[in-house]
Amino acid sequence: MPDIDASTLNFLAQLRTQTEALRQGAEVARRERDEAAVRLADLETKLADSTATLRALEVYTGEAAEGSAPTDSPAGPDGTQAQSIEEAILRVLREEEALTPLEIARTVEALGVSSSASSVRARLSKLVKLGTLQRDGKSRYSVSKAGSGATKD
Repeated sequence: MPDIDASTLNFLAQLRTQTEALRQGAEVARRERDEAAVRLADLETKLADSTATLRALEVYTGEAAEGSAPTDSPAGPDGTQAQSIEEAILRVLREEEALTPLEIARTVEALGVSSSASSVRARLSKLVKLGTLQRDGKSRYSVSKAGSGATKD
């Protein structure tokens, strides 16, 4: 009996060691999976932002070819590509000298682009950071010199 007890205790010790190693391996794999999911979400967000900005600037500069819009963007009611908020903002500011965020939001809505005033303000801030738009001391937005130089009229 003592030999069976010693071998059983040895087996249990090995099984505990193996179980702990597997537990640690599973934790590492979970952590890597979670980090990969975060990286993937971050990259998808950056891709969506970059795609929307590219599309808006192509429309703004007149370089967007008919039917060349990406297929992963939502379609409008008549089957055409829906206009992004950035595209609508650039279109509005190309026609007007300088507008407040509220005026821009109303005009964007009139173009048929459904968006809240806070969404428009967020896009305005983003376009200012990209250097496409500029904001004056009265919180009016207009196309920056760099942005207007790229326009094909």
